[in-house]
Amino acid sequence: MSFPSEQTPLLLPAHPHALRRRSPAPPITKATVLAAAKEMVPMAWPVSLGYLLQSSLNMAAIVAQGQLGTNNLASMALATLFANVTGYSLIVGMGAAIDTLCSQAYGEYLAGTGDKKELGRHLSRAIFINYLLCIPITTLWLFTEPLLLLTGQDPSIAHLSGRYIRLLIPCLIPFVLSECVKRYLMAQGIMRAQMTVIGCVTPVNVFLQYLFNFTSWKVGENGEGSPFALLVSQCLIAGSLIVYARFVKGGECFAGWEWKQVLNEKKLRMVGRLGVSGIFMTCSEWWAWEIVALLAGLLGPEYLAAQTIVLSASYWTYTLPMGFAIACTTRIGNALGSGKPDKAKTSAMAALVLGLFLAVLNSTFFMVGRKNIGYVFSDDESVIAIVSQIMPLVAAFQLADVMACICGGILRGAGRPDIGAYLNLIGYYILGIPFGVFFCFQLGWKLYGLWSGLTISLFVVSFIEICILSGLDWGREADAAHQRSMENLACDD
Repeated sequence: MSFPSEQTPLLLPAHPHALRRRSPAPPITKATVLAAAKEMVPMAWPVSLGYLLQSSLNMAAIVAQGQLGTNNLASMALATLFANVTGYSLIVGMGAAIDTLCSQAYGEYLAGTGDKKELGRHLSRAIFINYLLCIPITTLWLFTEPLLLLTGQDPSIAHLSGRYIRLLIPCLIPFVLSECVKRYLMAQGIMRAQMTVIGCVTPVNVFLQYLFNFTSWKVGENGEGSPFALLVSQCLIAGSLIVYARFVKGGECFAGWEWKQVLNEKKLRMVGRLGVSGIFMTCSEWWAWEIVALLAGLLGPEYLAAQTIVLSASYWTYTLPMGFAIACTTRIGNALGSGKPDKAKTSAMAALVLGLFLAVLNSTFFMVGRKNIGYVFSDDESVIAIVSQIMPLVAAFQLADVMACICGGILRGAGRPDIGAYLNLIGYYILGIPFGVFFCFQLGWKLYGLWSGLTISLFVVSFIEICILSGLDWGREADAAHQRSMENLACDD
């Protein structure tokens, strides 16, 4: 099904640097929103499944460590969280620049006013910046153990977590490539590449976790096989995505590594500016969960293990709205780049409708499975009891978290990740964590208190984001997208 506005001929300018004229679009109705929602589902589900499979990589490592003991589970969980918030979150956040610039540049190309090779140049610049980021990340990871000890973590857990992190350092190289290439492909509407590749690697990772932890091929004596298995899996994913883009679909927008284009100061600043907003938007959330993990660790290994289980399960369900958020980012970016603000607005409204449905679905899952989810990760009854206690609150948290995720995708597509960054910083660090600490330690609610504070903050953030989106000037955002494209072309002249 297609939109009437897509069938209306565009009045293309004689020169690509000229301003565009937009044809009037039909009014947005319930029917057009539902039609957009139906079109978004086939784009979103492969992305959701791909992220679900990707989350299974670390989940398999955590489950493997859980079979080795509670301390191993807590150490691997703490190492994973530390790696996420001090390394992977920066790389993922920088991907916001690819989401915005590549999707809008591809829309410009479809409208006949842009150069498709600009997508490959944005990709190259993002990879370059991310590898520069890996230098301080690596330095920080080398000192994980003393940093964890400074936060009051148990010495044995801090030692094992630090060892895991050092073994994960080589994973940064393939992770940068896979994260950037998959977003480059998604900006072109190629949504199944990640799902296909990770779907093939997932069983390999499970086998490697078993091979390197429980057989005569095991690496080390304290679960060091899990980081090694993750390294092999990440290399397979990165290599396969590059091969997919080169030989299957998506490579026509990449003209090779053009150093003159990569090092163009103005374009690097553009990527960096959007990337920094994306980093703050992503890191403010991921860092908050690291703080919660550290606080849970102060309550004891059982509470840290319970926090790990709940957070892992939450991320597993979070992949569903994440796929829809990325799909709406692509649709909105393409629409704005093509000079169709009404189509972008319709896609945003459709995404919010779908988000509400997904929020209820995720919340129901946690309520129904509140007594059984913990057993997937551990057989320690004290840990299971803590997990079961906070599950109803986690179910409520899903309602706000899903809507915030969808709103974030809309803002990235519109080229406004800065709004999400500001709101996340306020929500988590002025509301969520302070209230959580008060509930946890002053009122004695422990882990339930930490989650209470974060639940309150996410409801506030999602409500404000929806209010902002309801007043967004989509015509102005389309003009801004076109201006960014023209600035890029002007740099080439």
